[in-house]
Amino acid sequence: MNFSLKKTALLFLFLIAIHGCIEEIDVTEGENPNTNTSNSETTNYYKRIGMYDGSFDDLIDNNACSSVKLPVSLLANNIPLTITNTADYQLVSNIFNQSPIDVDTIVFNFPITILNQDYSQTSITSQEQLDNLSAVCDQSINNNLSAITCVDIVYPIKISLYNTTTEQTTIISVVKDQDLFNFMANLSISEVYSIQYPINTITIGNVNSTVNSDSQLKSLINDCLN
Repeated sequence: MNFSLKKTALLFLFLIAIHGCIEEIDVTEGENPNTNTSNSETTNYYKRIGMYDGSFDDLIDNNACSSVKLPVSLLANNIPLTITNTADYQLVSNIFNQSPIDVDTIVFNFPITILNQDYSQTSITSQEQLDNLSAVCDQSINNNLSAITCVDIVYPIKISLYNTTTEQTTIISVVKDQDLFNFMANLSISEVYSIQYPINTITIGNVNSTVNSDSQLKSLINDCLN
């Protein structure tokens, strides 16, 4: 094969390779059910899976969308406590369990710092602010915009990202929830993506599942939420 034919053959193979990358994402809407935009239902699901889960300290802040940054000083039923780690929540629980008929109360020594579901932090200076934040959380839950905590993804996973403006394909490696949330939350209108399936998940009861498509993930989430 002479040099000209070799050059033509290499160019042909290169074009096939590029076409294969784009075809994997399938930018034509509706052609590939696993191709998504920033407004896709799948994007909302993945973003909610990646959200910060603040439900572990609901005993003290009554807010599933955020948690209180430790250490924090408070009164539990008028008993002063300093919570320095998650194990100290048991101290609050012990106080609350002393009587079955009293009204359990938490009074924080403000200001406190709240870790939000988008991984940002907010300084709270009053109980009124904290109550308002809890009300916003309730709305978020009612509107299916809060964190999904019944499905965990086994990382790492890979995402094929295609920019329709630059016509560039990038493979993104996601290794933790915050990375997943940031990716989904920051998608531009000129970007489409496809999750590289299969991926592994863990649901309530430590049940391991292999997910092979967007539709299978949605079904898994809907089952556990219900």
